[in-house]
Amino acid sequence: MFEIRHAGVKGFGIFASRSITRGSRILAERALLSINNDNPSILAAAAQLSPLNRAALLRLSLNESKRSALGLISAAWQSFSLKSMTIGQSRDVLNIFYNNNFALSDKLGTRAVFPTVARINHSCVPNSQGNFNESLGSFTIHATNDIARGEEVTISYLHDELGLRAARQKNLHKGYGFYCGCELCSGSAQRQKESHRRRSDIQMKLRAFAKQQGSVHTPDTASRKLVLTRLIIDTHEQEGLAGRELASLYLEAARLAMRLDDHALASTLGARGLELEKDAVGSDSPFYEASQLAFSQMRFGEDEILASRPDECEPELSYAPWT
Repeated sequence: MFEIRHAGVKGFGIFASRSITRGSRILAERALLSINNDNPSILAAAAQLSPLNRAALLRLSLNESKRSALGLISAAWQSFSLKSMTIGQSRDVLNIFYNNNFALSDKLGTRAVFPTVARINHSCVPNSQGNFNESLGSFTIHATNDIARGEEVTISYLHDELGLRAARQKNLHKGYGFYCGCELCSGSAQRQKESHRRRSDIQMKLRAFAKQQGSVHTPDTASRKLVLTRLIIDTHEQEGLAGRELASLYLEAARLAMRLDDHALASTLGARGLELEKDAVGSDSPFYEASQLAFSQMRFGEDEILASRPDECEPELSYAPWT
C-alpha cells in the first residue's frame, strides 16, 4: 500500500504504492520506544532495545536546530550508568525522541516513538491522520481523503489546524526545525489569500463569541453555538481538512441540535460525524465505538458522550486535533 523513499529536502517520506481510498487503514504500528510517568527515562528505555531496534531508532530524524540545546553535559550525566551507549548516541536518542514522539493521552502519560509513522511528513492540508488504537495497542494511520498512487502520505503536526500561515510556520520551525512547503503554504498567492481570509474570519468570530458569551448563558446560547460550530465546520471543509477534529465538530453540532429539539438535524449531523470518525480511526477503535454508542442512543446532550476521549475536557467549541 505504501513505500518509504526520499522526499527531497524533507528526507524520507511515505508514498502510496497504489490508490488508497478514504477511510483505509494505511498502517498500524506498535511502539519502538516508550516512556510514561512511572518510567520517565528515555535513555533507560533506549538501553533496553536490541541492537537492531536501537539502530532503527538512530536512523530517525534529528532536529538539528535543537541538537545543541539538549547539551552534551545532560547527555553525559544521564549516560554514566548506560555503558551500552556513547555520549553522542545518548544525545541523539534524546533529540530523536523529542522530535518524533507522540503523546498517547492515556492515564500513564505515555509518549512513544513509532518508526514507520515517524517517516510521515507534515502538511497543513494532510490526507491522513494518526491516532492511537488502545484495543490494538498500536498507532494507526488512516486516509482521510482519497490518495492517488505515487502521492505522499501526510499528517498534520499542528495542534491548531486553522492557524494562520505565519503562526503555523513559527510553530513548525520551533517544534520541528523546518518551515512548511506544503501545497497550502507554497501554493498560489490567490489560494493563500483566500485561506488567510477564511481562517482570519473564523478566528475573529470565535473571539467575538467568547467575548460576548463570557460566563453568562442566555436562552439563545445553544442556537448561537450551533451557528458558529457549523461555520467552523464549513471552514474546515473549505480548507480541505478532515479527521477527528472535524468529526468532533459534527458531533458537537448534533448535540446542540438535540438541545434545540431539532432531532432531524441532529441525526444528519451525528451521522456525518460518525462517518468522519470511522474514516479517521477505524471501526475497531474505542473512540469510534464510544461515539457510535452515543449516536445510536441519541445521547448528545449528556456529558459522558465522549468520556473515553482523553483530550475532551469541556463540550465547548474547539478544533484542536486529538493526536
